[in-house]
Amino acid sequence: MRSIARWVVAGLRRYRPDRNPLRRRSDRIEAGLVAAVLVAVLLAVWPAVLAARAAYGGGHAAAGPGARHLVEATLTGGATASAADAHVLLGATAARWPLPDGGVREGMVPAALLLRDGPRARLWIDGEGRPVTPPPHRAEMTARAGLAAFGVMAGALALAAAGLVLARRRLDRARYQAWDAAWADADQRWRRHRI
Repeated sequence: MRSIARWVVAGLRRYRPDRNPLRRRSDRIEAGLVAAVLVAVLLAVWPAVLAARAAYGGGHAAAGPGARHLVEATLTGGATASAADAHVLLGATAARWPLPDGGVREGMVPAALLLRDGPRARLWIDGEGRPVTPPPHRAEMTARAGLAAFGVMAGALALAAAGLVLARRRLDRARYQAWDAAWADADQRWRRHRI
């Protein structure tokens, strides 16, 4: 914990604005860039919150009333298997289920969508009576919202850090050129000239 505190204090000392005559113009520019990066990352919190709300709200709307209905389905035939790929077999079962408007529909239902309980099963359907996946659980919606917020913050941090690295590289290149020029000037002034 102390090493983190020391690192923060050292960073504050390095980038704080002061009237130190040894600070170059490039040092002040770098301090301003670091402050701008911190502000940009802090401003990215609001878009992250909006992304999390949109992700959570999208899952909540899909799980909301009227979007999906849980109905009792009657299995009318045996399961058939179809190879979706070489490793997984997906089954489909003939079933009959009631529609929201009071009618009845019969058809093949993927076995993954049926919640079996003996000869009867429960099935999630949409407003038109088609079988759909179950609504997401609250934990899943929360996880999606958290991932959306983390993605926005990580993207903002990556962009800000990349910009800071590129700017620092350019500032360092200018510092090294100024340092070389100063040494060359000192070499010319301090060198003993021989005749």
